[in-house]
Amino acid sequence: MIIYGMNPVLDSIDLYFDKIKKIYLSKKTFNKFNKNQLKKIKNLPIIYISEGDFKNLTQSNNHQSIAAEIKIDSIKVLDDLKKNIASLGSILILDHVQDPQNIGAISRTCVFFGISNIILPNDRTASISPGSVKSSAGAIFSINFYQVPNLVNTIKVLKENDYWIIGADLKGEDYQDSKYDKFIGDNIVIVVGSESKGLSSLIRSNCDILLRINGNGSTDSLNVNVAAGILFSRFSD
Repeated sequence: MIIYGMNPVLDSIDLYFDKIKKIYLSKKTFNKFNKNQLKKIKNLPIIYISEGDFKNLTQSNNHQSIAAEIKIDSIKVLDDLKKNIASLGSILILDHVQDPQNIGAISRTCVFFGISNIILPNDRTASISPGSVKSSAGAIFSINFYQVPNLVNTIKVLKENDYWIIGADLKGEDYQDSKYDKFIGDNIVIVVGSESKGLSSLIRSNCDILLRINGNGSTDSLNVNVAAGILFSRFSD
């Protein structure tokens, strides 16, 4: 995968160096590396290309004359989830989230809260893209992604392994209610829905708890990344 932009590439050099296969630069961007980064990249292939080539390579005008080819870990499947389930900790399920940049932003939020596992459906969901990597500031490389054929069946597997399934829903109960304090630090699965429709009816009916996040403004809903962050903050130790 090609990622681009100064911050995503420099962050990847600092934090995920072993995943970088080669660097693409223009002559003017070489001077933006610090000594430590220069030391790291000296053994990497560095390819100097023109501004026009950057646009062709990245399919973007926002490349900032720097890009990198990154090795992405393979997406895991349901059998991997079952095998690893005893050690996964809290999990995020994305119910047909469509925006790749939301995938990236959500990944960054998960890493902040120590969540390293995200479950996606096989169909009708955003894929990991250069935009995802950029919006995650590289945090997406710390996430294990599990892609499954059926979210409802996967939720049933999680329940069988003592997970509580908590859905973010406008018609749910107040997420701050003290009766939910008992789930703090427990193995939980937070489920957030698509940007336009929220949770699907089947997913909603298979959640153990539905919680809403109250606001005082004119809009009645939050971006899925913000909602996930608030709920993970609520139930973190």
